[in-house]
Amino acid sequence: MCLFRVLLLMVGPAVTAVGADNCPSAVVDASCPPSWILWGHSCYRLTDAPHHWYQSMLACHDMGAKMAVPYSPQENEFMMQMAQNETKYWIGCRDIINEGTWECDAQGDGEPYLNWWDGNPENYGDYEHCLISLPYYYNNGNINDHECYTFFRTICVKKQDKCIHHPVQPACGYPPTRARNYCFTTDADGQLLNSCLLDHVIGEFVTKSSPQCASACILEPRCHSFNIKHNHQGQTICQINNATRCNDPAQFQEIGSYCIYAQECIN
Repeated sequence: MCLFRVLLLMVGPAVTAVGADNCPSAVVDASCPPSWILWGHSCYRLTDAPHHWYQSMLACHDMGAKMAVPYSPQENEFMMQMAQNETKYWIGCRDIINEGTWECDAQGDGEPYLNWWDGNPENYGDYEHCLISLPYYYNNGNINDHECYTFFRTICVKKQDKCIHHPVQPACGYPPTRARNYCFTTDADGQLLNSCLLDHVIGEFVTKSSPQCASACILEPRCHSFNIKHNHQGQTICQINNATRCNDPAQFQEIGSYCIYAQECIN
């Protein structure tokens, strides 16, 4: 399966969105990708397999997410329920650099809510530098420090997607039909990923906006994705592709200059 770190662009069908730069738009919340659970304004997912702490961090990063850390009793309870069948699971904090100073691979603001088990952290044997939660044995989401190379699952978290919604209205010039969602790839911090799909371009033109590029893709039956890049004259170029990054992941690459990629979202 090809997973996306996404921002969503919702446009009307091609005949509606072409030349529709003046159509009103609004940013609204989107749902989470398949297999992710929405809580608050973030999406959460339990990793498929147990890993040590560092592999767990990379597994979350590979999905455009970070290891989850609770920032409130309510979030701690939610995470505990997600992992209720696990004896232990990793929390995204460690103190490997400075003992007792916990650095967290998380996207929350403020101080983490660390509901310590009695007598912890204790750094038993001087090698317990990563955090686990104990949802099953103690049923209250206690946190404990633990040796980092034991294998547990973890919960990944990423920001809820945002939709740029361009409503289809008569003022845009054409009757409404089905709207479409396009996903732009982003990194773990929610920033647009500077990468594009190479060697699949079937057409390109100068554009003024992302909706125009999406419109061109809808008009062309062979189009499955598009790139938006800048040329040497500073113009914005739309390139429509006959494949997606899922079809040819080796050709999804950074090119050393501004270039972003989008494809139609499944959900």
